[in-house]
Amino acid sequence: MDNRWYSQLKRGLKVTTDYLIMLIVFVVFALLALNFAKEGSAGFVPLFSFLVFLLSFYTIYVDMRNIAFKEKRPQYNINPSPFKGLFYGLIGVIPLIILQIIVMNLGFPESLQTFQRRIYQGIGGPLYWFTRLIGNQPLHYLLSFILIVIIAGLGYFAGHYEFYMAAYVRKLLGIKPKKRPPKR
Repeated sequence: MDNRWYSQLKRGLKVTTDYLIMLIVFVVFALLALNFAKEGSAGFVPLFSFLVFLLSFYTIYVDMRNIAFKEKRPQYNINPSPFKGLFYGLIGVIPLIILQIIVMNLGFPESLQTFQRRIYQGIGGPLYWFTRLIGNQPLHYLLSFILIVIIAGLGYFAGHYEFYMAAYVRKLLGIKPKKRPPKR
């Protein structure tokens, strides 16, 4: 683990990879589900988008938390800021934003404008529920990527301070952790 620029770029692009995996999951399962859905199921896509967002939240959060655990170790001598996850998140969304801008600015004929809209809605698939909340305009699809930066920042912050969300929720709900059997 080092602090060179290409190592930081690689760790930031981990956010992009996590998002793209969730995007593939969204597209594949949304297409399958829409084939079986009825015509009156307009509320299905935002709900499914939110479920995929929760899954992507988990993957990005855990990856950034693990990176912070590693970077904080004294043997690496990196001494990271607890807010470095925002930087990694920003690195991770830049390729996604560039792709979204390219798709939005492609010159489609008038008859294919709906197709173009479906493409950039698909790219923002796991964030579609949020985009609908803030307005569902083309600019809102770009603004919704700020959630990814925030998630990466929260995950890194939690890893820097060794905060385990599952342990906190268990403590909040009064659930005692399972005792592991003794090793033989």
